[in-house]
Amino acid sequence: MAVLEQLRSKGALLSTVIGIALLSFVVGDFFTGNRSIFSSDDIGEIGGKGISYTEYNGMVDYYTGIYTAMGRATQTEATDEIREQAWFALVQQYAVEPEYAHLGLEVSKDELFDLVQGRHPSQLAMQYFSDPNTGNFDRARVLQYLQELEANPNPDAKTTWLYVEKEIINQRIQSKMLALVGKSLYATSAEAQASLQNNASTADIEYVVRNFSDAGDSGIKVSNRDIKKYYKRNKKRYEQTESCDIEYITIDIAPSPEDNAAVKEWIEALAPQFAAAQDAYAFAAQHSDVAADEVYRKQSELQGAMAAFAFEKTAADLLHPFEEGGIYKMARIASIRYLPDSVKARHILVRARSSMDETRTLADSIKKALQRGASFSDLSDKYSIDQAASQKGGDLGWFGQQAMVKPFGDSCFFAPKGKFMIVETNYGIHVVQVTDRGREEKRVQLAVIQREVLPSKTTRTQLFGQMNDIAVKAVARQEFLDAAAEKNLIPRTASRITINDKDVHSLRNARELVRWAWKAKEGKVSPVFEIDDRFVLAALVIHRKDGFTPIKQVRDEISALLLQEKKGEALLNEVQGLDVASAAGRYSLTPLSAAGINFASFYIAGVGVEPKLAGAVSATPMGQTAAVAGSAGVYVYRVTDARQNAPDAPAIAEERRRLQRTAAQRAGYEALNLLRTSAKIKDKRGETLF
Repeated sequence: MAVLEQLRSKGALLSTVIGIALLSFVVGDFFTGNRSIFSSDDIGEIGGKGISYTEYNGMVDYYTGIYTAMGRATQTEATDEIREQAWFALVQQYAVEPEYAHLGLEVSKDELFDLVQGRHPSQLAMQYFSDPNTGNFDRARVLQYLQELEANPNPDAKTTWLYVEKEIINQRIQSKMLALVGKSLYATSAEAQASLQNNASTADIEYVVRNFSDAGDSGIKVSNRDIKKYYKRNKKRYEQTESCDIEYITIDIAPSPEDNAAVKEWIEALAPQFAAAQDAYAFAAQHSDVAADEVYRKQSELQGAMAAFAFEKTAADLLHPFEEGGIYKMARIASIRYLPDSVKARHILVRARSSMDETRTLADSIKKALQRGASFSDLSDKYSIDQAASQKGGDLGWFGQQAMVKPFGDSCFFAPKGKFMIVETNYGIHVVQVTDRGREEKRVQLAVIQREVLPSKTTRTQLFGQMNDIAVKAVARQEFLDAAAEKNLIPRTASRITINDKDVHSLRNARELVRWAWKAKEGKVSPVFEIDDRFVLAALVIHRKDGFTPIKQVRDEISALLLQEKKGEALLNEVQGLDVASAAGRYSLTPLSAAGINFASFYIAGVGVEPKLAGAVSATPMGQTAAVAGSAGVYVYRVTDARQNAPDAPAIAEERRRLQRTAAQRAGYEALNLLRTSAKIKDKRGETLF
């Protein structure tokens, strides 16, 4: 039972360690290439194949089953994970696996055996079947798991294992592809020597800089022809995917002082009834906003007023209403028990019969036999499907209450030592005996009534009205901005929103806003949305289409770049023939110095980020003066010292190995990025499905 529980208790869907991380590169650009016209049932396209809603939904159902088998389907946050897992699987199937097949990559049965329980276990096998004490892979735990799997009547256990096995195969094939691509890359000794010299050879300079901001723009013109020429030459730089930019304002939906007073009045009026209630726990369960806590707590597990009250007062006392973090609370002691931190127990997990009634009858017979003095170890060997425990006479060792599933843990902690019990859990029917109990100490079960201060209907209406006033006045974006300023609301900008986005900046679950932005016209203002406990109003700034950014949208950006480029050329012509001192005198500049500059310098102390200056200095001999146009201005400099550190043969060999390792590490990204580009993945689920 312990090993079967381990896979469920991880709390996260198993995924290939390398696979999903690398696959994210494949699906990173949902809109590569031109838009296609899908059939009415298509929600995307991968490698030229339309992905129908039926196929996608089938994959979602499959992963929903996996989540259910692993005990996660009831978690609301799992919905988005399942959708993405399903889409990743389709990308894997149509964009990645065909390439595996083309390369002849596969995993044989013998290889799979070795990955699961042989001498070369996979990362997943090591993760889930390692000895918790040593951290070493434990083949015995694998065998125990597989033996329990065969006897386990729960179909979820087999579903989980088949998924794990599939992921082990995927992981192995992906590692083979990475090795195949990585081994094809090579670094030469000349490359290694150049790399070392670029880093090891340094120079010191004295310099002056004439900043672009200090030089006027008169006489420097950027023509339409210049802009068009630059755009054509650098068009790839302006490639874009479909996305939207919006500006939005928010008003928090927060409770008013009147709302706070109403909750305080309610709980204070209820306090006398709570104090007089015969069953404090039942009364609290009936009136509290939060489900009653069944757990018996130690004093160290409680905080503040609750801790002091629980261990200093009696069941007749009342912890009067108080406010904590926007929640009003009051409490009474419901029950007191003396319980240990841990117990020791043994069990027989009864092998299932044709019906639950027959299994219960068998469990009752085993219990009666034990009460008459039968050997627990012998009956465990004969009837228990928990073979790991059976090898130790059914002994489970010492464990805490929360370490076992709730019915099992509670039964063991509330039972006296030596008592035989029958306990039913999701694993089956257990015959249990507590064989020892740790040192017992006082624990208290509290009956707590809580009520959170929430905004009332009146408050919500008032806040909505404030935002709706802006929406009524603002038909276009500028009116929206003006109205927001009148209300002292500062607009925020959200850029590059895609159709599949679920959140917009700090706004969680903002699908309604995303869908509006996708369909709206530029400059239009949205209706008022309620998102993430806020009222939201937005204006659409721009809707980009797949392809290239229109030149009109980047004209100002290109013009600024060209203006700086032309200004740099003009300033370079001015300083031609000047040394550092002359340039300093002509332009009233102060000579400065910088040390330790090499070709790989990203940042130069006292200068900033100036890669052009670093590159130029690295190519200038000692004692010479030169000038270069950088990012901030034009530099006139002289190399005052240069140090050449010639690398020796061992250093070159080590650098060559490092370069080769680095290239191999990038191999997976480069290869899968190429698959992504060639597959032309188009994910349009967000337009219709969510």
